[in-house]
Amino acid sequence: MTDDFHFLWGLPILKTKIDTNQYNKKDIINIIEKNYQKNNLRQKWSNSYFNTNIHHSLEDDDNENFEKPNYLDLNKIYHEAIQKYFNNISFIKDFNFKHQIVNYTASKHESIMEPHHHTDCEFSMVHYLQFDENNKNSTVFLNPYTFFDYWENKKKLTDKVYDTSFNHSWLFGEWKHFVEEDDCIIFPAILRHFVRNQNTDKLRVTIASNIYID
Repeated sequence: MTDDFHFLWGLPILKTKIDTNQYNKKDIINIIEKNYQKNNLRQKWSNSYFNTNIHHSLEDDDNENFEKPNYLDLNKIYHEAIQKYFNNISFIKDFNFKHQIVNYTASKHESIMEPHHHTDCEFSMVHYLQFDENNKNSTVFLNPYTFFDYWENKKKLTDKVYDTSFNHSWLFGEWKHFVEEDDCIIFPAILRHFVRNQNTDKLRVTIASNIYID
């Protein structure tokens, strides 16, 4: 698969594939599924009226009720993926970066992740380990332009645009990438995103990472 680097609302995005032969995917998913079976609501989290219901490990790694997955091999692969991302961006000077896996999420029915952004880092990454192929539910990114909320005549333009490519993303309030299992998306951390409710019996599993510039 060819890497897909593009600009969404002027922000650099990379979608790339994670090689499942280079890390213990099955072991990681098994641990997460066992944790989910213990409690499908882990660290209930919400900063708004959305009342997010989801099983996720953010700031809960020391909880003895749940086993922590081994991310050692995966961290090495993530570093390579992040390097690809920066190779596509023309920065003036060389720099060092580091990344940290901040949490995994696991969800089925009646579970959403409310709109949010990552304020303590420069870039973020979502890795799609597992989901229902018949119920694709990728991350939804929200248009960052403030004018979009009060642009009353936008429908006059969106009705005339048939090519919903990245070049026309300025006309749309949200954007959802087509993703497959083992894809990951890297993006500026300031870009707000969320996950909609889904209706499936297969556990949707993702891993989120933060990327820091030294």
